[in-house]
Amino acid sequence: MRLLNIFRYYWKSIFMVLFIQYLSFTSPATFDKLPSLEIPNLDKLVHLLMYAGLTAVLIWDFKMRRKSNSRLRFFVLICVFFPILFGGIVEILQSACFAPRTADWFDWLADISGVLCACLAMRFIRPRILSKSVR
Repeated sequence: MRLLNIFRYYWKSIFMVLFIQYLSFTSPATFDKLPSLEIPNLDKLVHLLMYAGLTAVLIWDFKMRRKSNSRLRFFVLICVFFPILFGGIVEILQSACFAPRTADWFDWLADISGVLCACLAMRFIRPRILSKSVR
């Protein structure tokens, strides 16, 4: 029953993790059909946005489910350390198991930047959204 509740309450977070895994482990040839944008470091921006999105969804799901701040350690573990660790593991797996993908530690730094940006943004955005919905 508990596992069913996890899927019911955190389906958005689970979807984001699976979506990032798909994008990270799929062959680059899959994306050849997309229009090519000549933007320097676009890959890093995509990493930042993916992990900012994941972190924002994790924070939203966690905070909407738990109304108190009594479990701060658990919150930090799930919403901050999990995406950072996940990003590092993805980079290692790309290099070890998913050729022609390679590990790029600057991608991981972009992931970490996305996590930190989302934490900052959610710190200021979430209370405003909730106060508008109460009115």
